[in-house]
Amino acid sequence: MKPEQFLSTQWVFTREDLEHVLEGRGSRSRGTVSSHLTRWRQQGRILKVKEGLYVRTEPAQGAGVQALDLLPLASKMAPDAALAYHTALEAYGLAQSLFERITFVTWTKTKPLRFQGRDFVPVRPRETLKRSGKADGWIDSMERSGVELRVTSLERTVVDVFDRLDLTGGAEEVWRSCMGIPALDLGEVEAYLKILARRAPVSRVGFFLEQRAEELAVPRSLLERLRNRIPRSTAYFDRRIRGRPASGWNLIVSESWFRAPEGQQW
Repeated sequence: MKPEQFLSTQWVFTREDLEHVLEGRGSRSRGTVSSHLTRWRQQGRILKVKEGLYVRTEPAQGAGVQALDLLPLASKMAPDAALAYHTALEAYGLAQSLFERITFVTWTKTKPLRFQGRDFVPVRPRETLKRSGKADGWIDSMERSGVELRVTSLERTVVDVFDRLDLTGGAEEVWRSCMGIPALDLGEVEAYLKILARRAPVSRVGFFLEQRAEELAVPRSLLERLRNRIPRSTAYFDRRIRGRPASGWNLIVSESWFRAPEGQQW
C-alpha cells in the first residue's frame, strides 16, 4: 500500500502503523517515515494527538476533527490499550451517561491527556491478573468507525465496574447501565472474580445477579459459591446512597434496586 493510500483509509493511526506499511514496500528508513509525517502535518492533513499517534484532518473544514469517534482513538493510546470501565459500557451501548473521561487499561506507563474536550485516562489493571498469568485476559475485539479496537469483555466489564465505582460514575450509573445487559457468560464472570481475588465486588456482583437471576438464567449454585466469598462484615454498596441490607450479601444497597422478594433464594 502506498503512503497516500494508507492516509486516505486510516483516520487514526500510529507511527508504527505507517512504518509497517513502508516496510511492506521495502523501506525501513525512520527518516522516510518522519518525512511523510512532517509533510502531512505541514499540509494540515494530520493532527498529532501525542507522540506517535495521529488523526487525519480535512483541511477544507479547518481542524476537521470535531466529529471524531474518540473511543477508537483511546484504543490507540498504548500498544496494549483496551477500553474499560465506563468507556467499555459506552462501547457496548450500555452506558446511561456520556462522560468527559475516557478510560482504558494498560500495563504501560502511559500519561493521561486531554483531547477534543475529553480526558483520556490510563488505568493499570489489578496486579492479581499479572500474578495469575492472565495479564491480557478477558479482552475482546470489536470494530467501530472502521477501526478494530480492544475492549474488556462484557463479563470483565461487569465485574470491573462493580469493583471500581469511581471509574464508572458511581453506583447509580453502574446499576442502571448493567440492568440493560441482555446476557452474560456466567462462567467467565465467576472465573474473573476468582482471579481478581477481591471480596467487595463479589458481594456487589452477587447481589446484582440475584436481582436478575431469571433474565440471566443465574443458577442457585453460582449464587451460593459467591456467598462463600463475600466480605465478613456488612458494607455499603456506596456510602452516598441510603438503603437497606441485602440478605445474604453483607451489603447495604438502594431500596429501589430490589426486584426479587426480600430473602428469596434463587
